[in-house]
Amino acid sequence: MVTRARAIPPVRSADKGELNRLMDEIDKRNGFVPDPDATIEKLREMLLAEGVRPEDHAFSREIIRMRYGDEET
Repeated sequence: MVTRARAIPPVRSADKGELNRLMDEIDKRNGFVPDPDATIEKLREMLLAEGVRPEDHAFSREIIRMRYGDEET
């Protein structure tokens, strides 16, 4: 029986400064403006104001649907 050694991917280091610069560039290109005062409480208030009902578990249901499809359980 012939076995092949598994190829080990090379270890790569990243320049975090360069990655941050690139992410800032992508954000700017996409029109994303970070809010330094953002909190989870503000997000919840915004979602409630838009009519999102936490008891509907819409986000969880969508994640489960994406993972398992539309099959009935």
